[in-house]
Amino acid sequence: MEQRPKIEVPLLPADKAAEIAAWGALAVLWALTIWYLIRLPDTIPVHFNGAGEPDRYGEKGSLGVVSLVATALFGAMTAVTNAVSKYPHMLNYMVTITPANALRQYRGAIRVARSFRIGLVLVFLQLLYETARVATGQAAGLGAWSMPVDFGLLLLPPALWYWWTVARARS
Repeated sequence: MEQRPKIEVPLLPADKAAEIAAWGALAVLWALTIWYLIRLPDTIPVHFNGAGEPDRYGEKGSLGVVSLVATALFGAMTAVTNAVSKYPHMLNYMVTITPANALRQYRGAIRVARSFRIGLVLVFLQLLYETARVATGQAAGLGAWSMPVDFGLLLLPPALWYWWTVARARS
């Protein structure tokens, strides 16, 4: 393995904003969960088939489980992000890391990990919202667009950070 520079990557205002957005999205997820636990009927859809139609119903308390799973995944991704932030020189990169490009490449890797957390919470927010719409009769199911939107929410933030930090800098 090549000898890569071991440098500290300071947080920029955009990085701090991404951190605030991630934690803010998680707070909104929990606030919405509590709101829905108070407002929704006792029985809600708890599973959807491949076509987005509800195929199993259960207690509305299962919304808490969804938010707990989201929080556990968020915590795991926070640990990954912290590890990436501490040891960015240990990752694989598509370019040779030199002292001239190390900061930009390391920052890009950290931002991709950081933004994946935001996308993860956005997917759970969308699922929570759509479940509430079905439970209240505002929609019959998730709709055909739900899966592409989820993939977009999950992958768009890291892709944008990658493009902004790494790929754009190559040209």
